[in-house]
Amino acid sequence: MAKKKYSINWEDDAAVSFEVNGVEYASLDDIPDEKDRLKLEAMMESTFDAEFDTEFTKMDKELEQTKNFPMEKVIVGIFTGIGILMLVIAGVASVSNIRKINREESVPGRVVEMVTRPEYAEDDSSRVIGEYYVPVVAFTDKNGERHQVRLSEGSDPPMYEAGDDVTILYEPEHPLDARIKSAGSTALMWILPGITGTLGIVFIGVVLAVQRLLFPAEDQAPSQNHSD
Repeated sequence: MAKKKYSINWEDDAAVSFEVNGVEYASLDDIPDEKDRLKLEAMMESTFDAEFDTEFTKMDKELEQTKNFPMEKVIVGIFTGIGILMLVIAGVASVSNIRKINREESVPGRVVEMVTRPEYAEDDSSRVIGEYYVPVVAFTDKNGERHQVRLSEGSDPPMYEAGDDVTILYEPEHPLDARIKSAGSTALMWILPGITGTLGIVFIGVVLAVQRLLFPAEDQAPSQNHSD
């Protein structure tokens, strides 16, 4: 007796027809021989089991790859990026300050008034916790134009009184961007590059320390023995 041939026609992972010895049936119920139906059902189940095993194996591999994902290196990379960003900000701010200092002109000036500026609480911008005393200065630039400027920096208690003679530093193209020549006003210019530069150095230092701790083998160059 010749061996029967069975086949299943699939479309979009669904069985659309069945064949027994070249005879096509639209569904299993249309197959008259029960043994043929059972054979095709077993073929369908084996196909589903094979697809399930393949999908499960794929998911298992993806899970294993996730477990082996080098999270430590990602964190080190993030810290490295932050450190480099901080150093870049510090460098840009430093160059800007140097250029500003080189452009500034020095002229005599006078404090004409001390005004108060409220200091607000950090957690509540509507609550006043104190006042700063800000000088208003008058000076004549080197083009003969007179300016009166309220400075941006202040102090408590006040560092100046109305009538004090001071030296004014200003940029010729922006005379209203003026400041009193003092160690304090110069120090304020370097707060941003100082903080960001320090943070950048700290982040890079932490990264180097962590790399040497977690990846010691990568830090060691392979040694080569040379014989004469």
